[in-house]
Amino acid sequence: MTYSHALILGTVQGLTEFLPVSSSGHLVLAQQFFALSENMMNFDIFVHFGTLLSVLVVFRTTILRLISGCALSLQSCIKGKTSLVECYRLSKDLQFLTALIVGTVPAVLVGFTMKDAIEGLFSSVVLVLAALFFTGIVLVSTFFVKRGERSIGPAKGFAVGIAQALAIIPGISRSGSTISTALFFKVKRTEAAEFSFLLSIPVIAGATLLALIDTAGSGFSSIAQGPYVIGALSAFVTGWISLVVLMKIVKRGKIGYFGFYCLAVVFAGAIFYGSGCFPPQPGARSERENTVQRNVISITSSYDGTQQKVRYFRAKGKKRPLLVALHTWSFDYTQESFTEYSSRCKELDWHLIFPDFRGVNNKPEACCSQAALNDIVDAVNWAAGEFDVDHRRIFLAGASGGGMMALRAAAFSPSTWTAVSSWVPISDLARWHRESVERELQYFDEIERCCGGPPGASSVIDEEYTQRSPIHSLWRAHIIPVDINAGIHDGHGGILGGEGSV
Repeated sequence: MTYSHALILGTVQGLTEFLPVSSSGHLVLAQQFFALSENMMNFDIFVHFGTLLSVLVVFRTTILRLISGCALSLQSCIKGKTSLVECYRLSKDLQFLTALIVGTVPAVLVGFTMKDAIEGLFSSVVLVLAALFFTGIVLVSTFFVKRGERSIGPAKGFAVGIAQALAIIPGISRSGSTISTALFFKVKRTEAAEFSFLLSIPVIAGATLLALIDTAGSGFSSIAQGPYVIGALSAFVTGWISLVVLMKIVKRGKIGYFGFYCLAVVFAGAIFYGSGCFPPQPGARSERENTVQRNVISITSSYDGTQQKVRYFRAKGKKRPLLVALHTWSFDYTQESFTEYSSRCKELDWHLIFPDFRGVNNKPEACCSQAALNDIVDAVNWAAGEFDVDHRRIFLAGASGGGMMALRAAAFSPSTWTAVSSWVPISDLARWHRESVERELQYFDEIERCCGGPPGASSVIDEEYTQRSPIHSLWRAHIIPVDINAGIHDGHGGILGGEGSV
């Protein structure tokens, strides 16, 4: 991820987190538009922290008043001056706080029980556009609601909390759905907005904490700190601005105008999607790991003894060929392209294995490392022992990062393969690093994480680039057919030309 990408995405997050237009929906569309196929979990942690700070700063007076009011009421109750029931009835602050607690419950339940299913929704542009359309209709409908003067209580708070839980779906605005729901219950405009934004604090904090836990132990400390800090700062500043602006808009009863904006985005998004301006995201996680486990085996690595995943398809016939297919640079064994390979293998009655080989290329143990190379050979040996394989017909294929790995594996163990097919492969990591920097592609940072730094940083790091780049070892595969496919139209789209990733 480049600084410009981080600045733009952080600004999008800050503006849309609180404005009723769906931050998640806009981020999905922006990431698809920029073709950012990297794992965005670390970046999401930073920008959500930025927006969390903005709501704490803007509503600091309200938060302090709420805390002090509840403390005084409870102190009076503890001293026996009033009963707990009477204390609650007389204290608007206690009622408001109770409504906040009750309203947080639905989002917590949905977040913990449906987390994996929800993550899969973030790859679908069509679903995001449909959800944005729903958001637009809800917001426009607020024009037909008469102004109310009621206060938020536990029952209304729970209803607003359900609306917040639904907003976990990308494209449904959290602030739009919660404020609109409160307005439908005739809650005072200012109180509806305050409740919505204060209700976001535990949700944003909880989502950030869960994301932080998910990244623990997976190289969080090696992230590109510069762009992520820029993203967090831009999210904080723009979040602050959007909160101040939206409070004024809600007070005037004009929140419905954002509905027309959402409908316009849907219209524009549908045109862009139909014209192919959103580049296809290879391996979008629409099929989550927990739905493919019946076709997955864990095998022990001969390199370091760890358990490594291999996805497979078993042929029905005897002495059938084996295809070893490799996932691309930014994905792992759960990549959707497995279904394309398996569909073809089913037609031909071939065996298929889809090894993980250490997953995404953003860590030292991946990206053509010795561990990853051994994983592929281990997977072949496992399949040869489990399936009825024709050992004269074992083929290897991969595209992009998988194409790079196919070339490197061909040189690593040429006697394993009958033939190798590599599509638009990366052949020289040092050159790919230089081109990624020039084009402002996120790959340069991932390459540095794999190799320990940029080319030229030290002789040790340069040796890593040499060992991992197929161009320096491919001569060892001269004993087998190696089919390399690349052309003048390969490469990133837009002004750079091309339609692929390499």
